[in-house]
Amino acid sequence: MSADNIKPSAGSMVDYDVELPKFYRNPNEPEHYRLSKAGIEACKSKKPAVPPWLISFRFRTRYISAFATQFDSDRPHILDLQICPSRVARFFGACVNLLPTFAQSWIRAMMPEWFLPSRVILKAQKRYESGEANEELFDTETRAYDRLKPLQGTVIPKCYGLARYNGLRAMILERLGGVSLASPQGATLTLEEISALMQPCHRAMHAYGVHHSDPQPSNYQLVDGRLMALDLEYVEWDLPDEKNILFMRTNIYDLSIRYLGMQKYYHRGEGLLEPA
Repeated sequence: MSADNIKPSAGSMVDYDVELPKFYRNPNEPEHYRLSKAGIEACKSKKPAVPPWLISFRFRTRYISAFATQFDSDRPHILDLQICPSRVARFFGACVNLLPTFAQSWIRAMMPEWFLPSRVILKAQKRYESGEANEELFDTETRAYDRLKPLQGTVIPKCYGLARYNGLRAMILERLGGVSLASPQGATLTLEEISALMQPCHRAMHAYGVHHSDPQPSNYQLVDGRLMALDLEYVEWDLPDEKNILFMRTNIYDLSIRYLGMQKYYHRGEGLLEPA
């Protein structure tokens, strides 16, 4: 991935706060939830819908074998990988560790395939119903990760590079810890907390001319007290400050509606949440 060489612009660092209108609250629902006993047990016993299977693919100069787990049936193109140990990778890493620090850093940056963590995410191109690969969405996301490279690991996942899997282009991404906003654990925040977490996430991307325009709960991960954005297939480029502010407010309002509906479902439909 070639660098976009975009630096934060002073004009995009405007402070703005979003206050949620009162009508977004459902008067029949509590403001704050926690996991119920059933929710705690469900989270502990959660298993993948499909058992892990062994896959192999080439990533740059390395041939990788890994056990893959599918996140869910709606996203078959995203796989959670447990990379199989490699003697070659261990030997190569041991040799590199003997070099001076500056040389180690250079080699790790130029050859990330040999220094991957044991768990990564493989995100392949989506397919149309016809089976044809969707090139446009993948190109957009690749460009977004490239431009937001300074934010990788803090606001968005790290992108280790591009590979090919089953004849499709794929990204090798950092596997984040924390919890998804779409999960029962992630559904225990108040709307004010959601707004306060989303604003710095958006502001950081706006500073590099990128607006995340797909406000689904599943596209945000709560990690160490901050939100990280996922799924950069739908973004807007180089918007003026006024539109960034307007669209960010719209994102927060839209996400709030979805979040309230999700809380209601987990509370009344599944019994996984209870009033705090």
